[in-house]
Amino acid sequence: MKFLVSKITRTNLDKLISKYETTEKVLEIGSWGKPSYVRYFPNRVGVDIRKGENVDVVASVYDLPFGEKEFDMILCISVLEHLEDPPIAIEEMNRVLKIGGKIIVSVPFMFPIHEAPNDYWRFTKFGLKKLFSSGWEVEKIVAETSGQELFAVLLQRFAYQTKLKMNKITKAFIFIIARLIQRMPNMIKTVFGDITKKTIEPDAFTSGFFLVAKRSPSS
Repeated sequence: MKFLVSKITRTNLDKLISKYETTEKVLEIGSWGKPSYVRYFPNRVGVDIRKGENVDVVASVYDLPFGEKEFDMILCISVLEHLEDPPIAIEEMNRVLKIGGKIIVSVPFMFPIHEAPNDYWRFTKFGLKKLFSSGWEVEKIVAETSGQELFAVLLQRFAYQTKLKMNKITKAFIFIIARLIQRMPNMIKTVFGDITKKTIEPDAFTSGFFLVAKRSPSS
């Protein structure tokens, strides 16, 4: 059944992250169990609260065992939703990042609960901008998927996270539908920010957001 599955969010994230390839010193937060980004960041240090593959240092994001301004870049991919206090973690990441250094973040928006019960938050792009309003200069916030791709993502996650009647057959059907939706021409002309259709908001339907910000000189 694997040939039917294309992990849409992971593929899109990989494309976005690859644009920031560097040999500079990079800190990856929450590296346990993640695809390795060493091919883009050979001078990468992986931190997690658990020992395991891709983890170089076991530590809490609230108390990183590094000096101030030690890293040129920070990766924080699919982590903030699992933290009880994201603002404190963001402040600590700011501390170990060089002035002008970049942080690359991905967060979920319209996405199912995962890693239960340690899944606390969902973020709009406006909330994400607010989180990085102090000590940071936001360079970009982009949607992780299009509205049409979102339907495919939700179908995939439904198949991944459920046990169904005629399980394998039903899931194969769901994955086929998801793949067809993903590959069909875009059918969405305009997306609005509310049902009155007064405000155009192209990012109203997406699985998550991707943020790039740099540490402000004033922080």
